[in-house]
Amino acid sequence: VNYVGRSSMIVGIRVDSENIQTGKVKHCNSSYFTMVAKDNEGKTAAVPGLILSNFEEVRRFCNCIRQISLKKHKTHHEEVFDYKSEASLNTLKDYNIRLDL
Repeated sequence: VNYVGRSSMIVGIRVDSENIQTGKVKHCNSSYFTMVAKDNEGKTAAVPGLILSNFEEVRRFCNCIRQISLKKHKTHHEEVFDYKSEASLNTLKDYNIRLDL
């Protein structure tokens, strides 16, 4: 568990693969899984606080705070961004596309 909020937690998942012939292990994927606690009625429920006991855990927690902030900023930008505006459409001329609207 990398982060705990009031009712949610972010779990880091690391996947390693192992070559069964050579025994060589290599990292092949990392992901974050967000879970929200619910009570019996389906309402969000509080989760216990997280105890950080080393600097690696502090680093992971801080990275989650940063990721949450970036996600909120991105969501806000998507809500207010007018992709149909002439200015937005003009910025697309720098890309390898053809607009056929």
